[in-house]
Amino acid sequence: MTQVSYRDFTPALQDLGEGRIHVAVSGLAFLLPQVQTGKAKLLMVTNHERAPLAPDIPTAQEAGYPDLTFDGVVGFYGWRDMPADLKQRIAADVRAVGADPAIVARIASAGSLVRLGGPAEFTAAIEEQRAKIADIHDAVAKSAQ
Repeated sequence: MTQVSYRDFTPALQDLGEGRIHVAVSGLAFLLPQVQTGKAKLLMVTNHERAPLAPDIPTAQEAGYPDLTFDGVVGFYGWRDMPADLKQRIAADVRAVGADPAIVARIASAGSLVRLGGPAEFTAAIEEQRAKIADIHDAVAKSAQ
């Protein structure tokens, strides 16, 4: 496959729907309109768990591509030297809001899951993905030689 880089995901969705590209990787909420109109087909989700909005779609692991398993890492970011107590206060506020069933339902309706970890869990998830992507990059670079 040839990678096509886009500055914005909207043209990628248009190209996918028109058949100018064959595969796109994106958050589920962005692709659902294309799927619902029949312009795209979901092949798999990259999360460890099946998506509630697409329960019949297998995970990358289930589809036989365990190396493509990546949970979405979305969160709140602050400046580099943010004081630890401020991080913890923000995390506590986010956990309180994230525990509200109305908020969880609204986020779920957009195709996302709420995971209420703190700063350490968020940092660990980012580092895990960074290492995994670096490994994939190294393997691709090695195979291209």
